[in-house]
Amino acid sequence: MKLELSQSISTFTLAALVTCGASTAQRAPTVVRLEPAHMARDVDAKKVAELVVEFDQDMDRSAYSVCGGGPSFPTVAGVTWRDDRTFVLQVTLEEDRVYSMDLSCIGVKGFWSKAGERLAPTPWRIATQGPKIDRATADKVATRLFMLLRNRYSYRDRLGIDWSDFETRSYDELIGQTSMAALALTISETLVVPQDPHVAVRWLEAQVPTFQREARSNFDIAGVRKLLPDLQPVGRTGMSARTKDGYGYLFIGSFSRDKRRDFELCIRALRRMLDCKGLVIDVRENGGGDENLARRLAGFFVERQKTYAAHRYRDPRAPGGFGPKQLRTLRPNAAPDIYRGPVAVLMGPANMSSCEAFLLMMKQVDRAHLVGSTSYGSSGNPKPHAIAPGLTVLLPSWQALRADGTPFEGEGIQPTAPIEIPEHMLGVGDPVLEEALTLLRKPR
Repeated sequence: MKLELSQSISTFTLAALVTCGASTAQRAPTVVRLEPAHMARDVDAKKVAELVVEFDQDMDRSAYSVCGGGPSFPTVAGVTWRDDRTFVLQVTLEEDRVYSMDLSCIGVKGFWSKAGERLAPTPWRIATQGPKIDRATADKVATRLFMLLRNRYSYRDRLGIDWSDFETRSYDELIGQTSMAALALTISETLVVPQDPHVAVRWLEAQVPTFQREARSNFDIAGVRKLLPDLQPVGRTGMSARTKDGYGYLFIGSFSRDKRRDFELCIRALRRMLDCKGLVIDVRENGGGDENLARRLAGFFVERQKTYAAHRYRDPRAPGGFGPKQLRTLRPNAAPDIYRGPVAVLMGPANMSSCEAFLLMMKQVDRAHLVGSTSYGSSGNPKPHAIAPGLTVLLPSWQALRADGTPFEGEGIQPTAPIEIPEHMLGVGDPVLEEALTLLRKPR
């Protein structure tokens, strides 16, 4: 989940915040000071009432986005600009906590300079002071962590990492930490090395990501509205429309379990469009969730049972370190939840995890076009592993495979009709949606 400051915002709303036009030739702003500093591990919660961001140039005070979520996001009492280069959050911090934020994260309005340039996504992680731990305790945590990475991490061999060297270089820093919050934050920094967005660290209730690959979204609400002026919201995470010549459009922003009610509203909207000549299913902002929800959506379109993907679990006891390959299948829905007309799926770099499974499902539909950009390329079915009381590391447990048995981690799912949105087209039109409608309107 993404938050902007302390307010929860749906995926659809986040996308709608991307309203700024194309950038100029000016230099993009950068952060020259964070207070407390990024990765500060001994922050005194009683003494810190402000989080301060200082930029290298004058900024547009009307635009700002500090993203985070849940217990890892501080309690914010207020927001202010001290001057054109200094942004301040008034906060309340708790002792023995880790806080995880991002400035100008992908998919939100962001920070912008007065010259019209956007700040690149910038991480901000801190840990507050807590009860002291000794080196023996830290040693046990490090030893447990290294054992789990050896035996349970499914993508251990993906990048050819020298794990022996990794353990040697990481050990001294890990055992030098003097609190569990500081140790959790240090582990999150250490685990950047695998470059895996499904690897995370949890201290108490707060979860800290380790790696977030940059990926510019190819969804722009302004461009969609240019083509579909009658666009209507469907719950918190969906949108729907019909073209004048009888083609349907449905945006589904999430397959998350905690947004299931919104997903059900999208399914109802889809049922109302089963008489359309063709359908556009837009998942460009969908980062995954519950694969069973993805199956339910794809079941409208598949005509018979199909194998769409496979996986194999990490098992250190098995030959080669993995259990047998397991196939994942999709079955058609029962009537009346069936659509037999042409369908176009709009996809892009924000798609990952269970949404990538949905893309693989739709690749089994002969009448489907997958239009847009390559997906993110990350699906690991992460499992929690306790390494100390209150301290957990989440590690991918399987290797996700295409139906032919090839892995797509770090590669993504390819569209059948590749279309990129140039920077200058943002807010002007939507070439991805235009191409999808063109494909649907072609005589079969």
